[in-house]
Amino acid sequence: MALGKEFIGLVPPRDQKKPGDLTANPVGLKSFLRDQFSITTWLCLGAIAQGGLFLAAGRLALVPAVLLVMYRIFVAYAQSIGWMHNPLMDGVLMKKFSAQIPDSNGNYGTKPADSEIVVFLIGTRCNSSLGLLGHGFKQLGDYFDAMLAVLDAKPDDYGFLGMTRWLNSADRETGSESLSVCYFRTIEGLHKFAHDSAHREGWDWWNKDYQKMPHISIYHEIYSVPKGNWESIYINSHLSGINSTKFKITDMEGKEKWASPVVDASKGLLKTSAGRMSRSQAGEHEKMGVVDPY
Repeated sequence: MALGKEFIGLVPPRDQKKPGDLTANPVGLKSFLRDQFSITTWLCLGAIAQGGLFLAAGRLALVPAVLLVMYRIFVAYAQSIGWMHNPLMDGVLMKKFSAQIPDSNGNYGTKPADSEIVVFLIGTRCNSSLGLLGHGFKQLGDYFDAMLAVLDAKPDDYGFLGMTRWLNSADRETGSESLSVCYFRTIEGLHKFAHDSAHREGWDWWNKDYQKMPHISIYHEIYSVPKGNWESIYINSHLSGINSTKFKITDMEGKEKWASPVVDASKGLLKTSAGRMSRSQAGEHEKMGVVDPY
């Protein structure tokens, strides 16, 4: 197939990969803690606290809650009509974009999906009635964080590119499944990490004590994807999934930097799914009469 123009990156390379990208996430911790109790339990806890405050301060105890709710209603309205900044839009890239892996010099090339990639899904769930206090669950989390610290510190050793975390709250009210979606350059790099000490320590601990932890589920899935067999499209989105990965490059001045895979997908071969997989000239939409607004 004929090649198009060089793909245009939308996120400038960074001078450094921020340390602690994988583990320093207080927002994720809050979400995980909130998931430990049902909404009725949280409401009851709030009612107990409010009742205690009412016994101590009488009707004045209603004032903080009423003021807070009124304030949040005002803020939501003000943000919706543009009076105030909406922080939920921070980091949103207002474009149609895709991910393409840059070469060692930060060039994205002209052929879509021109590199292999490995997608590694690893997850856990605690089915104990004690939630995160269930036997072994904290230790499991500690071992996993130790593994992430190694990947964060030495990504080149394993071809590690990045990761995003998710909570699956669709199938039950509490104790949601935790999923991490990781990206590696090659299956060899992933297997190298699996056999190195950081992973082996957690592996050995689990194999020794797993019979004491029937309430803990763990799993992984691996997809080794050849070039030309993957694609992505995002519109008005945060940089999650494969777009959260980082690639070490050397710029024209010989400086080491970290490049994002995010490129403009509003034109050329990246307009359609088949085009983004190097399987067409991206003319499918025109043939179907689809008007692309981007």
